[in-house]
Amino acid sequence: MKKIFEQTYEFLMFLSKITGFSYKEINIIIWFIIIPMTWLFLIDKIKGKHYFKIGFSSIVFLVLLFIKDFSEFSNTLFDKSADFLRGFNPIGMDYTVASVVICLLVPLIVYVVLIRKAYFSKSD
Repeated sequence: MKKIFEQTYEFLMFLSKITGFSYKEINIIIWFIIIPMTWLFLIDKIKGKHYFKIGFSSIVFLVLLFIKDFSEFSNTLFDKSADFLRGFNPIGMDYTVASVVICLLVPLIVYVVLIRKAYFSKSD
């Protein structure tokens, strides 16, 4: 788990360097905007509608429009997210393990399920 965490950290630092966003901003963009957006695209594909992606895009646009300082917003949200992950300590998952499970493995499982339903399910 530690190796996966470190590789993910290095990748996010690389993205930070090439985009100019901070490490915390990159985290927020990926886990709070890009991943949910891609899930909603897949759900819309399954449903044959465009409601979820349009609704989520509208919400993200409005939130970003009214955020005065994206860096400060990202720092606060990242810190709250880190507190959430540290909250798994009592059940034996330290921050590193919780990060890999909650932020990588769970989203991967969701992607597998959604992609399977969106592209590999038999038509009714």
